[in-house]
Amino acid sequence: MATVSSEDKAHIEIVPFHEADLDEIMAIEDVSFSAPWSRQSYLDLAPLDTISFFVVKQDDRVVGYMLYQTWEEEMELHTIAVDPNHRREGVGRRMLEYLLSDATTRGVERVFLQVRPSNVAARTLYTQFGFYVIGVRHHYYRDNYEDALVMRRDLRRENQSHSSPL
Repeated sequence: MATVSSEDKAHIEIVPFHEADLDEIMAIEDVSFSAPWSRQSYLDLAPLDTISFFVVKQDDRVVGYMLYQTWEEEMELHTIAVDPNHRREGVGRRMLEYLLSDATTRGVERVFLQVRPSNVAARTLYTQFGFYVIGVRHHYYRDNYEDALVMRRDLRRENQSHSSPL
């Protein structure tokens, strides 16, 4: 069976979160995580100045989302998920490209995230994007007390190589 490249899929776009997207986000959240965030968590975080919350839409339907936070020179990806029916179509890759582009635009020097050691697909993707493990948060996940791997990508050198000399 031939695989279909992401270019052959219907057009996807990354747009800011709107409360009207929340039902679709929660449906993805519930099937993606063993300890899903609550609706209220998203509603509480979305209006904060340091939070960036985006959804990926394909044919006006939410197929993915991500929420990250920026403080001066640091950014942390708090959550990212793709509808199981749209995984392995490049949606997660597009979101990470968007996040890193935004980080570069903002002058962010370091991007952090946490991931379960058992989430091999996510760890592989993050590694492909230049993230590396810097530590472990033991018994971090409340559903099964699995550790969290803390990963980081350094953008400082990348930002400096793109800046013009003074």
